[in-house]
Amino acid sequence: ELETWLPELLAEKPALITVHARTRKEMSDVPARWEHVKRAVEICDELKSETLIFGNGDIVDVVNAREKAKESGADGVMLGRAIFGNPWLFSKTQNVANISLEDKMDVMVEHAELFEELLGGVKNFSIMKKHFKAYVNGFDGASELRADLMETNSAEEVKNIVINFLSSKKPII
Repeated sequence: ELETWLPELLAEKPALITVHARTRKEMSDVPARWEHVKRAVEICDELKSETLIFGNGDIVDVVNAREKAKESGADGVMLGRAIFGNPWLFSKTQNVANISLEDKMDVMVEHAELFEELLGGVKNFSIMKKHFKAYVNGFDGASELRADLMETNSAEEVKNIVINFLSSKKPII
């Protein structure tokens, strides 16, 4: 629907339009089609619109975001799933691959505590479970830890499970 809808949207002169490079039905089941973002930029240019075009879909890190923006001609990109479990995404000095397991777990616990403090009366704690999946992967015992975290209903439970998990990983001297 890009060829039909985008000119109509641009006629309203929005400051920015984000093009998600998949259909709603596809969700994340197929790779993002960045050629659609490129075409949106072309349409915007053809119509001499000042609206900014951002792309979205399958961005994994800041370097990848810059590459996609350059290849498509987009004015910028939006990141979604890339930030899950990786609050260091925009750090110039940190790379998630270099973050210790302890630091990663500390941030996850802090995330759960902040969620409870700021949204506890409004949102169900189970929303945090998608974040646990992102924080807890790629290390020995991750799947067992994830299973335990999926049973939690509070930040305190998360903290206790993480403390027990990390203490079981410490070498005995």
